[in-house]
Amino acid sequence: MLSEFRNMLLVSGSGRNCGKTTVACNIINQLKRNRIVYGLKITPHFHKTGDLQQIVEEGNGYKIYRETDYCSGKDSSRMLVAGAKEVYFIQCSDENLLRIYARIKQLIPEGYPIVCESGSFATAYKPGLHILVVGADIDDSKKSYYSNLRKAEIITTSDEFTQSNLSPLISYAGTSWTINKNDHD
Repeated sequence: MLSEFRNMLLVSGSGRNCGKTTVACNIINQLKRNRIVYGLKITPHFHKTGDLQQIVEEGNGYKIYRETDYCSGKDSSRMLVAGAKEVYFIQCSDENLLRIYARIKQLIPEGYPIVCESGSFATAYKPGLHILVVGADIDDSKKSYYSNLRKAEIITTSDEFTQSNLSPLISYAGTSWTINKNDHD
């Protein structure tokens, strides 16, 4: 049984540049109007970070940063600009995803909505709601895409899932996400 993150809305995708961050930022922007929302970006790619990404914790196979740069244009920075109270950027190999569960729970207060962008998160955890964004170019080499295709409650493109149609489509009620299925088939 997968550990649950009921307060997490997961955005995964069919590959690079398919609109995952745009969808995540639209959701953050919508939610921030009525509540505090947190952002989370998880990637298996380890690369140099900016000076304004503050290291929170480093362990075997993972690094957790708090994003403080509003100007870098990175995905985590865009979530901050969209209105997330705090954004955490996690570099974590897929096999180490289970190690970060307790740490995320400590960093983000219980009950607040989390909008997370990650391709592999759903292999280790069950989010409260999973949105899969499909782009024009599907990366057939990504095993996580096919797994996420079976798990996602909403499969969409970034053009179909815009800020203007978020309100009737999804909502967060303090401990869980709901989908108004009449507005999205």
